[in-house]
Amino acid sequence: YERELAFHGAGHILHTLFWENMAPNGGEPKDEILNQINTDFGNFETFKKEFSAAAVAVEGSGWAILCWNCMFQKLVILTAEKHQDLTQWAVKPLLILDVWEHAYYLKYQNKRAAFV
Repeated sequence: YERELAFHGAGHILHTLFWENMAPNGGEPKDEILNQINTDFGNFETFKKEFSAAAVAVEGSGWAILCWNCMFQKLVILTAEKHQDLTQWAVKPLLILDVWEHAYYLKYQNKRAAFV
């Protein structure tokens, strides 16, 4: 049961964070997070391009995740192709994008990039 617990537990955590990230009409980062994005990615536009490219490139079903890497004190973009396979140490997930088919297929069919 450990495998199922890891899969469904991690799926619950990622979906919870994903829904907590959602806001009407989107938004722009401000203050501390914007400063860190500018430091680690150059600017917000570059971050959006890199995050979107990571999300589109997920092989199969999975997630794009902006994380704070506590060890290196910087923002990093990770992908997880299965919930339980996200075993990065010393990271805190900040922004989650669900690219499992259930998130976009009814509206976008196989056009993941249009969803992202």
